[in-house]
Amino acid sequence: MAQATRTPGPGTTIEDALAAELQAVGNVSGDVTGSWVQVDRPAHVAVVATLGTIASGVTGVDIEVQGADDNSGTNTVSYGRFDTIGASDDDTTRYLEAVVHKSYMRVVIDHSGTGNASVGVKVHGIPHKGRSNTRTA
Repeated sequence: MAQATRTPGPGTTIEDALAAELQAVGNVSGDVTGSWVQVDRPAHVAVVATLGTIASGVTGVDIEVQGADDNSGTNTVSYGRFDTIGASDDDTTRYLEAVVHKSYMRVVIDHSGTGNASVGVKVHGIPHKGRSNTRTA
């Protein structure tokens, strides 16, 4: 399974209002199984986890990104996990790049320890010159 905490290479991840939101920014204090969100792919994407304040009692927050064919989770696959988030990871951003072939995505968050972790997760497309998600011929 892929794990990622690196900063993206040259260029900028597109931050747009239409990015699919897998986890609204907010406090997580227990395990979460997110709802399936339609992402209209296939595409090369960057899944971005934005972290805020992490309570000192949080011993680990693991975020797995999953995909499925429909909103009931048919043929679920894992696109990977972010490195484990701990109390010292306040106000950081994590990136996980994936080539997505499923129309729906969600996050599954495993929270250990006590206290809140502020977490938000969005899916952003990575543009490629000469490539789009529509056919012209």
